Amino acid sequence: MERREHLTLTFHSPEVPKIKGNRKYQRPTLPAKKHPSASMSSQRQQQLMDQAHIYIRTLCGSLCSFSLLTLIAMSPLNWVQFLVIKNGLELYAGLWTLCNHELCWSHTPKPPYYLQYSRAFFLISVFTILIGLGWLFSSWLPSRGSMTTNLDLKVSMLSFISATCLLLCLNLFVAQVHWHTRDAMESDLLWTYYLNWCSDIFYMFAGIISLLNYLTSRSPARDENVTVIPTERSRLGVGPVTTVSPAKDEGPRSEMESLSVREKNLPKAGL
Repeated sequence: MERREHLTLTFHSPEVPKIKGNRKYQRPTLPAKKHPSASMSSQRQQQLMDQAHIYIRTLCGSLCSFSLLTLIAMSPLNWVQFLVIKNGLELYAGLWTLCNHELCWSHTPKPPYYLQYSRAFFLISVFTILIGLGWLFSSWLPSRGSMTTNLDLKVSMLSFISATCLLLCLNLFVAQVHWHTRDAMESDLLWTYYLNWCSDIFYMFAGIISLLNYLTSRSPARDENVTVIPTERSRLGVGPVTTVSPAKDEGPRSEMESLSVREKNLPKAGL
C-alpha cells in the first residue's frame, strides 16, 4: 500500500489589535460612502448641475446688466472738473457733455482725436455687452433654451471684449483731459468717472465666472449604463489573487472531479 503525502494548507489571518476591557470592539471595516450624492442617480446629478449652470448665468447676466445701466446713467453726467489758473473759474465736462466755454473742448474733431476714440470704444463696449445680454435672455426662454451652443464661452468672450473697450475708453478720456488742460487749467476727475471703473471690473468678473462655467459644463457626466468590472485584491497585500472567468471555471471543476475519482480508486487498487 502506497503511502500518500499529506498536504497542509495554511490560511493567513492578520492580527487585529484589541482594546483592553472593551468586549464590543469590532474589526475595522472599509469606509462607506455616506454622502447624499453617493446614492443619487446620474440623471438627478445632471439636473442639479444644469440648475447650477443656470444660476451662474443669471449671476453673470445680473453683473453685466448692472454695469450697463451704470454706464448709461453716468454717460450724460460730468466726469472731470477744470479749474482755470488765472481767475479760478470752475468748469465741468464729460464724455458726451460740454461746458460751453472757449477753454473747453467741442464736438468738432481735433487731433490727436482722443475724445473721438474714447467715444467710439464706449459705444463698442455698450453694443458688445448688449449682444451678450441678448443671448443670455434668449437662452432663458423655454423654446430657445438649447439653440445657442457654447453660450457661456461666447458670453465670456463678449464680456472680456466689452471690458477691454471700456478700459481703452477711460484711458483715452484721461489722455484727452491731460492734453487739453496743459498749462492753462488744472483738472480733477469726479466720482462719476471712477464709478465707470467699477463697471469695468464687473465686466471682467462676469467674464471669468462665465468662462469657469463653460469649463465645468464640459466635464463628462457619469453614465449608469457603463458596466464596471471590480478588481479583486488580497487583504493587506498578502497572498496572490487569482481571477477565473465563469467560462474557464468549468474545465478545472471537471479535472478536480476526475482527480477525486482516481484518489478513491487508488486504495482499492492497492488492496
